[in-house]
Amino acid sequence: MRGVLGVLIAIMPAVALAQAPEPTPPAAEPAGAPIPPVAEPAAAPAPPTPSAPPAEATPRSPPATRFMLSDLTVLRLNPLGLETRARIGIQKRLYASTKPITQNNFMFAGVYPKLNPVSAHLAVGGELQPASIFNLRATVEVQKYFGILGYLQSFPSATANYSDQRLKDLRDDPTREPQTATIYHASLQPLLQLKVGPIAVRALFQLDYWALRIRDGDTVAYEATFDTLLPDNGWTLSTDTDVLFIGRPGLAIGVRHTWVKPFYRDSHFASGGDRAAYEGDNGHQRAGLFAAYTLRDRGPSTFNKPTVILIASWYLTHRWRTGEQTDIAADTTDDDFTPRAFPYLLAGFAFESDFLPAR
Repeated sequence: MRGVLGVLIAIMPAVALAQAPEPTPPAAEPAGAPIPPVAEPAAAPAPPTPSAPPAEATPRSPPATRFMLSDLTVLRLNPLGLETRARIGIQKRLYASTKPITQNNFMFAGVYPKLNPVSAHLAVGGELQPASIFNLRATVEVQKYFGILGYLQSFPSATANYSDQRLKDLRDDPTREPQTATIYHASLQPLLQLKVGPIAVRALFQLDYWALRIRDGDTVAYEATFDTLLPDNGWTLSTDTDVLFIGRPGLAIGVRHTWVKPFYRDSHFASGGDRAAYEGDNGHQRAGLFAAYTLRDRGPSTFNKPTVILIASWYLTHRWRTGEQTDIAADTTDDDFTPRAFPYLLAGFAFESDFLPAR
């Protein structure tokens, strides 16, 4: 049980999003439009439910100091995304403990690279986990967009139409061609998790600051992991909350709720009328199934904890993904709106590797 939760922690904010310490799908989060970065934002794969793993020896405890890699590769639909994201660095145990609430403690420092068809990202940062129930990650990141497949696309107002259909149309618009843009990003990600019997509850909070190097006159840009318009020199807040059954070895299955909210100032709107018309429309939330299955856990090694992940959720609120054909933008068509019945789907594969001999 501890093995699958450890993997999920490591990949967590990979966005939704569950975007944390080692593997987690995120939060974090796309389809039919050009392939954007995943996330998250999290946030996982959906293979057929495998049978329970064969009985094997109890996995070795991790050494006090580890040089390790955690990796998560995801494919996402609605919106469309394909991405691999890693966590590479030194992880050191803070203190020895045999108590379940404090046994899994560590500090980590390293890099968090991400690669997808439209951009490359590199973050530097660290994590502090003083007890098994709490993890705090802080990173600073540079994102470079290649200017292909319609990304990156920016707009002069937070009320702009950024539906999948609109983004697709803009790929062929010579006046709004995609940009080889740069984004500077800082993130603070506290994670709380508790286990009572076979039930685990996790809550990931993600506070992000964005500085965008985009087209002159534009103030926001669409980013597919968060699936919203990011504010230049502004903030977003997102959460992933899971309630999971972990009573079977290697399996974690339950429900996930994801919530995303961007914060805009007057400068992010083209006019006072746009500002008055906006009522939090670019925030969204969804809820659905989360499942992860760790095929084996033999302790620290060059390839351990291979895990498949699946998320299938439905949008509770969203400007473009609930089928409600009312919007503050004036240039919408029926094609801009995706039916609520079409879910957000994410399938992923995670693993971790240790490069120092276990002692």
